[in-house]
Amino acid sequence: MARSRRKLQQFWADFRAFALKGNVIDLAIAVVIGGAFGRIISSLVEDLLMPLLNPLIPGGNWREMTVASGIKIGSFLGSLLDFFIVALSLFVILKLLLPLLPKTPPPAEQRQCPYCLETVPLAATRCRACTAELPPS
Repeated sequence: MARSRRKLQQFWADFRAFALKGNVIDLAIAVVIGGAFGRIISSLVEDLLMPLLNPLIPGGNWREMTVASGIKIGSFLGSLLDFFIVALSLFVILKLLLPLLPKTPPPAEQRQCPYCLETVPLAATRCRACTAELPPS
């Protein structure tokens, strides 16, 4: 009995550690925000863009258009349009925001020899200028 209780407590402790990791919380926030963003885009398409395009499309409400035996081609085309607008919106937002983010410097591929200050490759074991043995990097 006590052994199964310890296992259960350990299970919950492991689950709590997993669930409260930064990556899992970030992912959960991203999913919630992504869902909200998808609803905003769907509203943009249905409420703003489609009323402008509906007069150009014969038959009125194109999202209810069906072919053959009830294949909902209009619903599919609406989902494709929603996806295209979401992808385009994310592209534009990232294109505008990425230049504003701080740039991380690339990892060092070279280092200085501590004896003669010559620049040598990171994996070098001897300096090419003074031939001194280099400490491991």
